[in-house]
Amino acid sequence: MLLPVLLCLSIAGCDESGDSHGPQPDNEALQNLFVDGTSERTQHFTINAATGGNITAAKGTIVKFGTNAFKKLNGDAVAGSVDIKLIEIYDRSTMLLTKRHTNGKNDDDKIDVLISGGEFYVNATQDGMQLQPASGYTIVAPTKNTDEIDQDMRMFTGAEKCVGDDCDVTWEENKDRGIEIGEFQTTGGFQTAYFCFQSHFGWTNIDRWFNDPRQKTTIFIDVPEGFNNSNCAVFIAYEGEPTALGRFDRYDESSKMFTEHYGLVPVGIKIHVILISVIDEVIHYAVQSATVTEDHVVTIDHVESITEEALIDLIDELP
Repeated sequence: MLLPVLLCLSIAGCDESGDSHGPQPDNEALQNLFVDGTSERTQHFTINAATGGNITAAKGTIVKFGTNAFKKLNGDAVAGSVDIKLIEIYDRSTMLLTKRHTNGKNDDDKIDVLISGGEFYVNATQDGMQLQPASGYTIVAPTKNTDEIDQDMRMFTGAEKCVGDDCDVTWEENKDRGIEIGEFQTTGGFQTAYFCFQSHFGWTNIDRWFNDPRQKTTIFIDVPEGFNNSNCAVFIAYEGEPTALGRFDRYDESSKMFTEHYGLVPVGIKIHVILISVIDEVIHYAVQSATVTEDHVVTIDHVESITEEALIDLIDELP
């Protein structure tokens, strides 16, 4: 009787979690990664409601509030101190870790690629009570954060869909308001910036459409066994475009592959497919580079563990 018992124990005891396949990708831990990524990049400020003023974020973003710039949701005026939350996003790694990718809804109601000049979240509360703008506010985004001035930038507003704390944003162009390019003064002199006037709180993105003239196709991402749309996230970075990051947000249960919405990836473009998951409380990733062909399939065979700091460096250093 002893030999069969030992054999059974040796088989069942291979994995302390009780899963014979070892630790598996964790859906809840992945969502917490994005929630924490957003929380850790949220900056907090306080201004006087009557006098207004400017706040300046870590990467140089300025938000300008006029006098008496806030009101309560019932329309009443606001007096005293107001708490401001600000998130500024200028690079791929921050887009990924906050899950604020640059997927935009075009005039044909299709999801297409945007090149960002900066993504911003602005909100105001008083004693935990939500406020609304009384007269709007201006976001000033230094162009040096995204390399150079782009005259084609436009204003986009984030349409946010949340399940609990897990949120996705799709950007929609605000055709009623444009972007101005000008200069602002700093202690070191003058800097060039995009000026964006916003009339409500929430997400704002300064963008232009990718507008690649090449033939378009659909890409499919074949992920390792056990990975799916609940326990991993798959993104697409475009070579030479460090402020664009798409997401493969469609998953086909029959083929077990990820894909994007409308087959709008240019044939011939060089891309980097990034898979992110959390396994046993550790971030795991894979990066697969490719030149896109028609009906391209990118196969990811395995993932590797990585620290968040190393992941940030890896994503931002992709060509």
